[in-house]
Amino acid sequence: MNTQIKPLGRRKRSHDIAELLESAMAAGEFEVGNQLPSEKELAERYGVGRPSVREALFLLQQQGLVEITGGARARVTAPSASFLTDQLASLIKRISARGQGQAHMEQARLLFEAGVAWQAAQNATEVDIVKLKKALDANSAAMGNTAEFIRTDVAFHYELTAITRNPVFSAVHDIMVKWLIDQRTKTIHMPDADLLSVRDHTAIYEAIASHDPMRAYHEMTSHLRLISQLYMESKRIHDELMRNVARDVAARIDRENEEMWAGLRVNAPKSRNPSKGRQDK
Repeated sequence: MNTQIKPLGRRKRSHDIAELLESAMAAGEFEVGNQLPSEKELAERYGVGRPSVREALFLLQQQGLVEITGGARARVTAPSASFLTDQLASLIKRISARGQGQAHMEQARLLFEAGVAWQAAQNATEVDIVKLKKALDANSAAMGNTAEFIRTDVAFHYELTAITRNPVFSAVHDIMVKWLIDQRTKTIHMPDADLLSVRDHTAIYEAIASHDPMRAYHEMTSHLRLISQLYMESKRIHDELMRNVARDVAARIDRENEEMWAGLRVNAPKSRNPSKGRQDK
């Protein structure tokens, strides 16, 4: 058995330069809003070529640490909340698309939103309850309108998060929202999915209005289990339907080809026998 460890590939210089520049920014050498030295100056400073510096700056731009505009030196920036949210939302999308990613995301959402419901039931003021009722009514009124129903569905869950008055919870909701919209887009086409969702939202609202954390936790858990099962069944039915359609189309094409070739064989002119023609002469 060969236990020799293969050497790792050489690290690109641009990654090293990016880390050195990031450290210099963190140390206060390059303040937010200030321009960095030119590419030529940075290349001389770190003893590398300008292409390595250019790639390093591009890496820092992807992290939201610098801003690059045509013809001007890179400017130091601080990642905004929206930038970080978009980055994490993209990460969640990639996670949910691989292996058990969807199941892992549903588990995370279950724990998060059930906890939010518990906290909301404890914190809700009369004003909060009125706002939540408006969100529920809007969701109910949107039944039959897919796009509007999805929007108001997400808005209802956001209103619950707002009641907690915890900015971390609000940030987590914003990070998950694109994934939530994708999930609801797939489940909403199931028969009575909107009706069942409004039923669950009503039960959650009533628990919040009653300031009953345990009931709110239970109703949210039940609701999310329903959505999860609808998603799984929707995906299974979609995959099975598409598989059957593909098989039916392939079978139809095969039949049409067989009929075409059979028709060509029947209508083909019969070839003469050359040897028989010579004997007749």
